[in-house]
Amino acid sequence: MRYEVALEKILPKMKEIQGVVAVFLKGSIAREENDAYSDLDLYVMLEQGIKIEEVYDDIIFSLEQYNNLLYKELVEIICPQIVGVYEDMLHVDCYIVHENNYPQTDDIKVLYDPHQLLAEYVKQDLNLTVEMFKESAIDSCWFIFQYDHIVDRGQNLWTTEMINNAVKVLLYKHYPQKAVLGKKAAHHLPSDIYDKLNVINDLNNSKGHRHAVSEFMKLYERYIKELVYDVWIEGFEKVYDYLYRKYA
Repeated sequence: MRYEVALEKILPKMKEIQGVVAVFLKGSIAREENDAYSDLDLYVMLEQGIKIEEVYDDIIFSLEQYNNLLYKELVEIICPQIVGVYEDMLHVDCYIVHENNYPQTDDIKVLYDPHQLLAEYVKQDLNLTVEMFKESAIDSCWFIFQYDHIVDRGQNLWTTEMINNAVKVLLYKHYPQKAVLGKKAAHHLPSDIYDKLNVINDLNNSKGHRHAVSEFMKLYERYIKELVYDVWIEGFEKVYDYLYRKYA
């Protein structure tokens, strides 16, 4: 696969960068769930005290040992990361972290760790916290209430959010270790639920969005309501009943 070729060319130069103490992978490749379309989620660990600007050019140089980057940008979301796209359209996210300060979630695949800094790495699954679950429990239905108020304005794209929150709630029960990923992990749901979500997704277009909402409310009643009812804000059941009667 492309990522294997990329790593063979990137890693030797990356190991030579002063201050780099470890290199590892996360994401679908580390979980061994990758396919031809997987991104390259690469983590570069620096010594404490090494600043990103000191090694940025060297990291770019090592990344371009594989191919020219058509696009590259340094952003900060979870941590500083270089987002890049190669000429063959391989997408790389190169995260820059420091020892003793890096996200310890999900699986990793160690590529370089001469001092065994990652030897005691213990992954934390991507579970929803109780607060995240409560938020998704409300929002999975609340977006339909918002839809109910704005659909006549032609703002149909609002319905795209309904599925992601519902998937998180369903994963919370059926595959909690990946629940934070939402739609990215939807294929781990039972096949009957996954198939219904695909039908809703296919209907969710400029002509079929009302049908999509109808099917969503039926799915909600059958699979989701029992999971979220206890965490609804008092009185929200009346909002739900209104939506269910109107759309399902």
